[in-house]
Amino acid sequence: MSSEKLQSAFQKFGDLLDTRFSKEVFTTEDSVRYTFFYAISSELELVPHDIILESEHPNIDGHKEIDMLIPEKKDYPELVFEFKYDRKIPSGKNSPRPQKAGHLFADIFRQFRYKKEHQKSKCFLIYVTDFEQANYLSKEENRLDDFFNLPTGQTLQINSDYVNNHSDTFINAASTYEIHECKILSCLNMDLENSHYVRIYEIQII
Repeated sequence: MSSEKLQSAFQKFGDLLDTRFSKEVFTTEDSVRYTFFYAISSELELVPHDIILESEHPNIDGHKEIDMLIPEKKDYPELVFEFKYDRKIPSGKNSPRPQKAGHLFADIFRQFRYKKEHQKSKCFLIYVTDFEQANYLSKEENRLDDFFNLPTGQTLQINSDYVNNHSDTFINAASTYEIHECKILSCLNMDLENSHYVRIYEIQII
């Protein structure tokens, strides 16, 4: 599989989400996943049985699941995806923004633990959010702008020093699967209609 095909799938996913949000279609995390399934299936010419959903994570106890896994084929390595969609609480109450941000990094470390044991695999975090959380992640004083606004094609190193430079709430949430030293590559950084945003990061070993 050429990296161009995978990148094309990411771009198609972003374009489909852009259309969805422009039409103000009710959207949940499942909606985000299914949109991605469609994009990657069409670009990589997959059929439904090529995709495994919610398989057990081999390196974490407690029946933690892998959102989406595409087994290795002759044309491409194993592909592993974690999804997260942060949106404003419907009741209008304030979201626990530092905690949400920390959980985002916990997902990165969970993917890293898989990558560490399956180094030929490519592991990704698919992140979609609305203005509320995007605004929090982009504020200079919250020290996460380098992560959230990492330009496509650039990398960011994450380690305990990076995590510990934040609030206790963030640190506790980020430490769910322990803190690991890793590198993330920005594969898609796209601002969408109606104040929504999509980011795709590949989790890499340093």
